[in-house]
Amino acid sequence: MQYHFSFKHMETSTSLESYAESKLAEKISKFVTKPIEAHVFFSVSKHIHIAHLHLKAGDGFTTDVECESGDMYATIDLMADKLEAQLKKHKEKLKSHKVSPRSLVRLVGSEESVTDEDAVDAADIIKYENARKRVAR
Repeated sequence: MQYHFSFKHMETSTSLESYAESKLAEKISKFVTKPIEAHVFFSVSKHIHIAHLHLKAGDGFTTDVECESGDMYATIDLMADKLEAQLKKHKEKLKSHKVSPRSLVRLVGSEESVTDEDAVDAADIIKYENARKRVAR
């Protein structure tokens, strides 16, 4: 995973970069399967410290998180918490769309007709739909 840091109206700080990278890496690795890059913007406007994160994942998922407070380290902590909440919500959305074996039994009609070989995986359905769309074009 690549991290890019940008500073606006402040001096670059390697300690700030390493602190942000360590805080964000643990949250990202916990929830995102294929992270590609994270771009973090640090800026100061008068006495307000602002941190903005743009996270890009390999499965087509992107998210933006922005926080502000009086201290840059506190801002990074807030940003990590906000990012965790967004990633957890996204992961729960993905989980709830999976097909359970019980729903397959209801669709087919009886338990005897459903075997492990006949079970439908959500990834197979997505591949089928994508292939069908490509052929239709």
